[in-house]
Amino acid sequence: MKIVNRLIKILKDKELKLALAESVTCGLASYNMDECSGTSEVFSGSIVCYNQEVKTGLLGIKEELIEKFTAESQDVTDAMAKSLSKLISADVFAAITGLSSSGGSESPEKPVGTIFLSVYFQKKLYQRRSVFKGDSESIVQQACAALFDFIADTIEKPS
Repeated sequence: MKIVNRLIKILKDKELKLALAESVTCGLASYNMDECSGTSEVFSGSIVCYNQEVKTGLLGIKEELIEKFTAESQDVTDAMAKSLSKLISADVFAAITGLSSSGGSESPEKPVGTIFLSVYFQKKLYQRRSVFKGDSESIVQQACAALFDFIADTIEKPS
């Protein structure tokens, strides 16, 4: 995934470290981080929080928030990114949730393929919602690429 090279270069140039909280991508983004050299200089680590119990237990996401908005929502993704900043030492905290297949919280307003991204950087929260088409594998691949793009775009913005 060539977008990872761009992200790693930006992180290196700005001397930043990244941490991830992954749900829908189930660790694939973290795996993709290791595809190019220099990852150890910029990647602190990740938490795969596919299961709701990990979101509430490890990340400390309030069950009421999940009940109100669902586990696949911008509000929960935002909370994941902020919570991650309390658990892993890094400069940039990114989280991803969404629906790669049916059986979750899909609705006409939130169809399968809906992905939520959050980046918590310099005490500011950045959000993006995307909808991808394809099978589950394709949606997850597209979600990873979108996550890397979004992180890179966010940290390249002037403060």
